[in-house]
Amino acid sequence: MTAADIMGQFNAVISGSFTSNSDVEGRVVTNVMDGGATFYTPRGTAAASSYEAVNAITIGSGVRSANVNKSGNVNYVTSNAGTFSLNGGSLRQNSPNFAIASFTTPLDQMITQLAGLAANSKVNASDPNNFTFNETPDDSGTSIFSLSAAVLSNARNLVFSGTARTIIINVSGTSFNPMANFNANTTLNQSLIWNFVDATSVNLSGWHGAVLARNATVSNSSAMEGFLYASNFNGRGELHDFSFTGALPAGKTSASGAANVPEPASLMLFGSGLFGMLLLRRRRAAQSVIQQ
Repeated sequence: MTAADIMGQFNAVISGSFTSNSDVEGRVVTNVMDGGATFYTPRGTAAASSYEAVNAITIGSGVRSANVNKSGNVNYVTSNAGTFSLNGGSLRQNSPNFAIASFTTPLDQMITQLAGLAANSKVNASDPNNFTFNETPDDSGTSIFSLSAAVLSNARNLVFSGTARTIIINVSGTSFNPMANFNANTTLNQSLIWNFVDATSVNLSGWHGAVLARNATVSNSSAMEGFLYASNFNGRGELHDFSFTGALPAGKTSASGAANVPEPASLMLFGSGLFGMLLLRRRRAAQSVIQQ
């Protein structure tokens, strides 16, 4: 499985703890699931996948009446008596069999590769209210920017100018707390990557595009529009499922470490199953209590 596959199939990959009480539209993979979010109201932009709506190594006891819509299933390895309300879906134990490293390894390799790309486009930061990314894409249609979190934090309104097919923005710095607003359409949501390669803390509000922050705890106070990869997630706003469809650079690798041919983001995977849980069905929703 490549990074492109993952970004095409999933809304979020969290290597640590996923905590949210807000809507999460697409598929989620996490090490620890905590909190009572409403999962799986897909927009139809994600690629097909044999993984489930919710995929967690551990279901924490903090999961209380989390909702899973659209007949979505919950796949887990271990549990601490979390509770789900299912709407036509089911609970499955380690089916398909998965490990967090199968997701984090290709994503980490891609992050390192993106961080090493030379910028070919420039930012005009002279006016914080018209903070402009001037796209000058290469032959593949990719514009690459590089700037610090400190500079980006000064922006009040973000503008993208150009016709790049893919936009990669490498952001240096250990923390990012933006004050910027920007309006974006589906095309930008699915073609833009923010690579916070050094960050350990990222706090977002109304943010667009894929966010890569492998070492960071990411928080949001309003909706994020795109794929998220982080160490931990504290969700106070929704995650909207805009799968990445831009072109990643050549040489990206899979979980096995083998080189892959360049491709747009998409593809599919494999599997499903079930562990000792209690399923209490009511008319329209089913509530499941997961017990050790």
